[in-house]
Amino acid sequence: MSTSTLPQAPHPPVSAPIRGRLLGGFFIAEALLSFAPVVVLGAAIGWPASLDAPAAQQLSAVAAAPEGVRLGYMLYLIYSIAVAPLLIVLAARTWGSLAHPAAAAVAAFAALSALARAIGILRWLTVMPVLAQAHASADPASRAGIELVFDAITTWGGGIGEILGVSLFMAVAMAVLVVGGWRTRAWPRPLAALGGLAALALALLSLPVAGGPDLMPVAVAVSLLSAWMLATGVVLMLRRP
Repeated sequence: MSTSTLPQAPHPPVSAPIRGRLLGGFFIAEALLSFAPVVVLGAAIGWPASLDAPAAQQLSAVAAAPEGVRLGYMLYLIYSIAVAPLLIVLAARTWGSLAHPAAAAVAAFAALSALARAIGILRWLTVMPVLAQAHASADPASRAGIELVFDAITTWGGGIGEILGVSLFMAVAMAVLVVGGWRTRAWPRPLAALGGLAALALALLSLPVAGGPDLMPVAVAVSLLSAWMLATGVVLMLRRP
């Protein structure tokens, strides 16, 4: 008998507790990764406070620390993209399948959030370093034009990345996910409540665009989301079958 006809031993299935602990580990890693851009970009250019500085000051900071800017925004890009698959897997776990309309909605808005955030971040890895180097070697008259371009790209990229990606799309994905976790009792109540606070904080970030008051600091909203991810990871790691 040829070896090709020998019966193959079945692969042992991965148990639900092991899958839960694995997903929990990814959530914890993602929550910790959210602090990496703050550390790297904070040391390089004083981020995120530097985002409120005039264009000339931001361009000079980027030109002075190109490697730090590149590393920091690469970490931020990885973090921003990795959020989507984690929310999608959690949605499938909450409703039992992505075929459920609510789970599919979470998947769609999580993917849109990751895409919008990636577009916003990529400007700092592509266009902004070029503008910073040009600004550093330009004469005063040319610098004014470069600063105008910088402000325009910042407004455009920030609108996509921060208003759509960080705020609206992520808030919708989180809100649907939280309601599902609450109604299906798939999550502990305190975890659902923390997720609801994070969703509300993220939604409030978009108020100034609609002419409303600036009530929510970005750092608070993002920190609440990170705290929810960390708590979700711990719950998944410790939950018994």
